[in-house]
Amino acid sequence: MSSTEALNLIFLPGVSTAEKVTNVSGRGVGMDVVKTNIEHVGGSVEIQTKLGEGSTFKIKVPLTLAIVPALVVRSVGRRFAIPQMNLVELVRLDAGQSGSGIELVHGAPVYRLRGRLLPLVYLDRELKLREEEPNGQNILVLQVDSRRFGLVVDEVHDTEEIVVKPLGKHLKGIRVYAGATIMGDGQLALILDVPGLAESAGIKTESPDGQTIKASALNTKDTVEKQKLVLFDGANGSRMAIPLNALARLEKLAGSDVERSGNEWVVQYRGQILPLIHLSRVLEVRRDGGLAPNDTTFPPPGSIDVLVIQENGRLFGLIVNTIIDIVEDTTEVRIPATRAGVLYSAVIGERVTEMLDVSGILQAPEQGVVERSKAMAVVPV
Repeated sequence: MSSTEALNLIFLPGVSTAEKVTNVSGRGVGMDVVKTNIEHVGGSVEIQTKLGEGSTFKIKVPLTLAIVPALVVRSVGRRFAIPQMNLVELVRLDAGQSGSGIELVHGAPVYRLRGRLLPLVYLDRELKLREEEPNGQNILVLQVDSRRFGLVVDEVHDTEEIVVKPLGKHLKGIRVYAGATIMGDGQLALILDVPGLAESAGIKTESPDGQTIKASALNTKDTVEKQKLVLFDGANGSRMAIPLNALARLEKLAGSDVERSGNEWVVQYRGQILPLIHLSRVLEVRRDGGLAPNDTTFPPPGSIDVLVIQENGRLFGLIVNTIIDIVEDTTEVRIPATRAGVLYSAVIGERVTEMLDVSGILQAPEQGVVERSKAMAVVPV
């Protein structure tokens, strides 16, 4: 037999690699069951091994069985999953704002988001889930190629990692669905196909009556290179920003969950201990060049806004006063920084905004987070 044929013997029923069959070895589920189930879903398994070095098992499964992160939403009592790769941001309309914040352009509903007209698609109307006037207070900003549109839903739940299962042949012709998944409670949820949903809703570069909407109406600024930024309030009424790609998550944590560990504040977060850095306090420390006294007013009794940032494979939480918005803007007009911890100041959203030096903040003498977090277990977000 060739080496491949010899290795494939372990996939035969009743074959065991144990030297002796006892009560605790040589029993249980064999490799034949593994191979049978993988091939049952259209996959394959291969083995590569070298004596004294180790073995490699290569398992291939169809793409439809991949695990993907998705945002779970609800419309008219039904749950749907939206692949997170198409999600740009979430917009919440306050009570009474859904009517005033939404406009009509050539008969099509749009929402003015930071100077851009965002076409809207009501999920309940598109899927014909209700006959009365559609409603919804949550807008999901989705992107397909270079197009963006807002999907209006009733409720937004948490993100989950879902297993994508293909639809039956009698449903494959419905272009708004990409598959289905079984949720943790055993209920079925359909996965929305964002490109198919945009095509079904007629989202295109032209208005519904065929007249092209001018670029000046869609964007109030000239077309220049932009970047996505997270805006938040700094100390003494200042405004600060960091690039969105530097963030892992935006969180609102309860002050009661914050604990003290040695000389730093920490919180239990997603299976690990997350060090917390109070931005206002760190900037004050960097400015004064010394260690700040213990802040007896922290943690606050309410909630805190935290920017979870990943730096060199480690996570830490940056506590800010208030998270304002996520914007896409240029930073062409700049002036040099006037204090440590800031890269420069720029005009963003018609206001002077300080761009935070994330790497510099990590070296603040208050925390020393980079060095101490090396001993902490880190779980990817």
